[in-house]
Amino acid sequence: MPAATGAISEMTAAFERQKREFLASNAARCPYLLVQLQPDMPRHRLTLIASFAFSPDREWQQVETQVPIAGLQAESGPKHYFAEAFGRLDDGIGAARIARLFAPLTQEQRLAVGR
Repeated sequence: MPAATGAISEMTAAFERQKREFLASNAARCPYLLVQLQPDMPRHRLTLIASFAFSPDREWQQVETQVPIAGLQAESGPKHYFAEAFGRLDDGIGAARIARLFAPLTQEQRLAVGR
């Protein structure tokens, strides 16, 4: 197997492993969660995008982060860089959840709770 093919296989495996762990760890708080990986070749990086909703009404939100392609090819390997990237996505979802908890009530929500 050529070295480039092996490196791509290693990157794909690392991405898929981290993605599975990320989806599993967020399943309880995000019933709808989609992770996408988009190449940004002019900037030599990959963009990871997490689109999510906290409730069945599907008010979609999104967080994203980037991973340098050179980092994925570094000696430390892609696992480290993808773990950090998914950690940043997780932090973004956590921040969105906190913001949602402290957001002012909408008119509909105030009527529902009798305010």
